[in-house]
Amino acid sequence: MRAILLIDDHAMFREGLVLALTQAAPDFTVHAVSNGSEAIAELEAHSGISVVMMDYYLPDVGGSALLRRLRQARPGIHILVLSASEDPDDVHAALSAGAQGFIHKSASSKTLLEALHGVIEGKQIVPDTYAAIDTNGRRLPQSDDAALLSALTPRQIEVLRLVCDGLRNSEISARLGTSEKTVKAHMTAILAGLGVINRTQAVLIARRAGLFGKPN
Repeated sequence: MRAILLIDDHAMFREGLVLALTQAAPDFTVHAVSNGSEAIAELEAHSGISVVMMDYYLPDVGGSALLRRLRQARPGIHILVLSASEDPDDVHAALSAGAQGFIHKSASSKTLLEALHGVIEGKQIVPDTYAAIDTNGRRLPQSDDAALLSALTPRQIEVLRLVCDGLRNSEISARLGTSEKTVKAHMTAILAGLGVINRTQAVLIARRAGLFGKPN
């Protein structure tokens, strides 16, 4: 059984989603809470929770702040954001804070379940309309992303792989047994080599190239 933490302040949506998940995936155990504070307490009380599905806007602790607290409480956890927002800035902020997926609340149960499994498998799930747009609203070039990646060193690829997993610099340095300063240097080189301005764009290039999973 895989334990999932569902965080949403709308009771009807939350209860409906619990029912849909338990029917579609009986191997899932769903812990449902209504806000960020309850979520942190539930995570601390249940060591088996390995996946989070969360609304981005919550009445107390939400958004990027909650994402970072969840990652701090359990660094290896998989997080899928469910939101009524279609704002690319929200997608960017969620991914930067450690979410591995972002899906609209209007998605079908089938699409939601596919996204959930994708996040569990380590893929990054983003709206198709976001995958080709940078944070300033500019269309990103689709040319030879694989060639850009091939110019990176093996160590830079290793760092980028961990970035794709949602790890922060401090977590990457601990995983690789190196200093955070060295990781920052690698990140600077990765961004320069890929011709992008932030981590989110670097991850999108990696996804489009197929190195870390095809876009969904």
